[in-house]
Amino acid sequence: MKFYAIGGFKEVGKNMTAIEVNGEVVIFDMGVSMEHLIDLSARGLEYEKLDEQTLKSMNVLPNDTILSGKKVIAIVISHGHLDHVSAIPKLAKKYNCPILATPYTAEIIKRLLKDHNQDSQLKFLTTMQYGDTAELSKNFKIEYVNMTHSIPDSSLIAVYTSEGIVTVGYDYKLDNTPTLGDKPDYKRLKELGNEGVKLHISECVHIEDEQRTPSEKVARDMVYDAIDRAYLDSSAVFITSFASHIARIRSIVEANKGRRQIIVLGRSMNNYISAAKELGLIDTSKFQLYGMSRDVKSALENVKKNPEQYLVLSTGNQGEPNSVLSRIARKEQKFAFRKEDQVIFSSMVIPTPVNKANRYVIERNLKEQGVRILKDVHVSGHAMREDHRDLLRILNPDTVIPMHAETERLASFASLCEEEGFTIGDTVHIMTDGRYINIK
Repeated sequence: MKFYAIGGFKEVGKNMTAIEVNGEVVIFDMGVSMEHLIDLSARGLEYEKLDEQTLKSMNVLPNDTILSGKKVIAIVISHGHLDHVSAIPKLAKKYNCPILATPYTAEIIKRLLKDHNQDSQLKFLTTMQYGDTAELSKNFKIEYVNMTHSIPDSSLIAVYTSEGIVTVGYDYKLDNTPTLGDKPDYKRLKELGNEGVKLHISECVHIEDEQRTPSEKVARDMVYDAIDRAYLDSSAVFITSFASHIARIRSIVEANKGRRQIIVLGRSMNNYISAAKELGLIDTSKFQLYGMSRDVKSALENVKKNPEQYLVLSTGNQGEPNSVLSRIARKEQKFAFRKEDQVIFSSMVIPTPVNKANRYVIERNLKEQGVRILKDVHVSGHAMREDHRDLLRILNPDTVIPMHAETERLASFASLCEEEGFTIGDTVHIMTDGRYINIK
């Protein structure tokens, strides 16, 4: 068995890995670098219009040349975040193979392919339910296991190969009281551990936080409290969160309790919420959704007339320069903040230099206008150190490879593995982009 570290081994994002058994290869996730994608947008360049080689040279796409000439039999996707799926329209067509995904993730991929005028690729998309298995060949069988994260239909992928079981633990948390969907399928995870896991691949975004990640139920209570207290004043109230975080968006709508008109602004909000509506994951009757720029402008003109009557949910939680909230903060929209208006960030800053810089800029602009800011009304969707320890003990793998972070965090995950009895360089491996390793 060979393991290929394609992207996500020296950065947060750009996730793409592959496993080869007896000359056949299965790819897991196909994402972009959000940091470089945001920078691209800030420079006025359109991702959809740039070709593969240009995007690779700009570090937006993972460099998959290590798979050149390989027999790729499937692309298996863990969940629908852009740093795990957005490279599909640029890279998948060369492999001419099935793309497997859970329902919500498949809906996101459909929209991405259509945005890139690749409707012909839709025939390769196969929708999988939790517990489903797909026989890809005599060397590979895939099973989707329910996990929790900050987007619907997130999965741990169990890969049954002729050389042993591999578990792919992309973004996850162990949330026993989620507000949307079921808690992790601990029964199946324990069964996998008892069957014997040859290799476990794990994200490690929050490996340095020495605790367990709080439940999304905690975030829901925080949102309720933040909105209740914001409504004590007759000011404009804006709230921003991740567009893909459907559970959080549902909590925001529920917390309003019909007290204000809710408008939701931004293209990515429109895409993710529309996909969720298709699958019955969110009721859109309680708010108005605006994705196109002209519609956003019109909606903000209405808010300007009676700001105290609205709760505005918008893009911009990372301070992205082209987001709705950033444009308002730069005074590029018809609506202008007044002193004592309120902005709630129901998110935390994704720890990259570009995001940190963008958030600094938007917060500075808001403060200069006298806006009251409430930050970190949020709990993470990523496992923290003790969650990772718990999952390692449940799965009890022979070998572990951390990913989805720069070298320092990969090394921190390796140190956790050492605490659990693994040996660096033997049963836990720190990889880098563009390399492969033979798994014994």
